[in-house]
Order: sequence, then structure tokens, then C-alpha cells
Amino acid sequence: MRLSDFSKIIFLFLVISQQVLAQDEKKQEEEEGKTSVKLSQQVMNPTTLAWQLQLEEYTIFDTEGQDGFAQNFRFRGIIPLEKGLLLPFPQLIRVIAYVNTAPNGPTGLGDLTLNQFFIISKKSWGQFGAGWNATIPTRTSSELGSPQFQIGPAATLTFTDLGNWQMYWILENFFSVTGNDKYGSNIYAVLQPNIFYTWPNGVYAGIEPEWQIDYKTGQVAIPIDFRLGYIWSGKLKYNAYIEPEIMAYRSEGYTRNLNNFGIRFGFRWYLPMKGE
Repeated sequence: MRLSDFSKIIFLFLVISQQVLAQDEKKQEEEEGKTSVKLSQQVMNPTTLAWQLQLEEYTIFDTEGQDGFAQNFRFRGIIPLEKGLLLPFPQLIRVIAYVNTAPNGPTGLGDLTLNQFFIISKKSWGQFGAGWNATIPTRTSSELGSPQFQIGPAATLTFTDLGNWQMYWILENFFSVTGNDKYGSNIYAVLQPNIFYTWPNGVYAGIEPEWQIDYKTGQVAIPIDFRLGYIWSGKLKYNAYIEPEIMAYRSEGYTRNLNNFGIRFGFRWYLPMKGE
């Protein structure tokens, strides 16, 4: 074999090797992208069984009919259980506490909310869950929460087989069971339509407003928000986001949500259960 022929063979081998390596790198990048999207969607999915600590500061710049700074700092811990004691379903228990500041008013504890969701059905398209909420009046000032104990049913429906998109709905109902003679009965619902798009690098964007409707009067409050966040993984999984919100529509005389404009800043720690 002549030297020129040998050189041609070496050159051809290098060209083929480079093409194979390029294809392998492209395949690896695609797989990493899919994994990143899957991770982000798993973190955002409200039915994922995972230990979570969520901190969120909601700074309120404009309150209807009131002047001055206001804020709500929310602490939410989530406890996952693979199987309940009474019902044989996976479940999530949420404990939610607040430190609030009223406009030109005091700062103190808000109400404590307990929530339990049972994951009743898991399908290829998503999950369905149902449970209950309870709000306990732990406020330290009349301006920082409700004086009534409230309880009601809740449900969640998630759609996860949408590619980079993810959508889930949460419906919570609250019925006052104490203080009705003094304060009047309260019967209302909170509906959360959540739609998110996730990029392979862990960045995501979407909406997660809380729409309220009073069953007695038919009055509503419909805020609109936009969340931009980033999810990454280390020893744990993390989620950081910023979320401005404006009040798009509020029925005249509705007082349960008087926030006109504010910005949320959130950070979440996430530890999935074994096997998740």
C-alpha cells in the first residue's frame, strides 16, 4: 500500500469518526434537554409526591381604597405520603402560614391553612386529585386575616402529556363554620388556572392566578399574573421565580381581594420521594 493511499484511508476514518461523534453529541444534548424539561415539569406539578419547602414574598404596591405599603410572606411546607391511613391513595399534606403587613397598618401573623390532596387517578395524560382545605383564624390583628374558621372540598386536574407545555387546574372551596351570627356566613371558591411552558435549560414562563367567586353574591375577583422562573438541580431541586400581578377585574363591592398590583418573589426546595 502506497503512503498516499494510507493517508486517504486515515483521512476518511477521521471524517467518519467526526460525523459519528457529532451525532452522538447531538443525541446527548437532545436527551439532556428532555430530562431538563421533565425535571422542571415534575417540580411544578402539584400532584408530584415530594417533600417541599416553599417561601414566597408578595409585595403589594397598590391596594384598592388604601394607601401605603403592604405585603404577604407565605411559608408552605408539603409532606408527601405514599399511602394514607384511612384511604389507600398517595397524598400530599400542605401546611401554609403567613406573615402579613396591612397597608399603613400592623405586621403580624395571618391565618393558617391546612390542605390535604389525595391522588386518586394517574393516567398517561395527567392526574386527578381531590381533598379538603381548612383555614384556621390565627391572625394577630383584625386587618391581617379572617375571624372565622373555614373548611371545604378541593380538587385538582393536571395535564402533563403536552410536550413542553403543562396545564393544571386547582379548585378550592371555603365555607365558614364559626362566627356566622357575628360576621355573616362566607361561601366562596378559589380557582387556579395554571399554564406553563418550559425550555430545555430549566427556564419556564406561565400564569398561576387565583380567581375568586363568592357563591352568595356572585361577585368575583380576577387577577392576571405572569411568572418567569428557573429550575435547577443540585443536592436538592430548586425553583426560583418572579411574578408580577395586576387585578384585571373586580366586582364592585367585593372586598376579599383588594390588591391592584404587586410582585411575588419565590424560592422553593424540592426533594422527591424514593421512586419518583
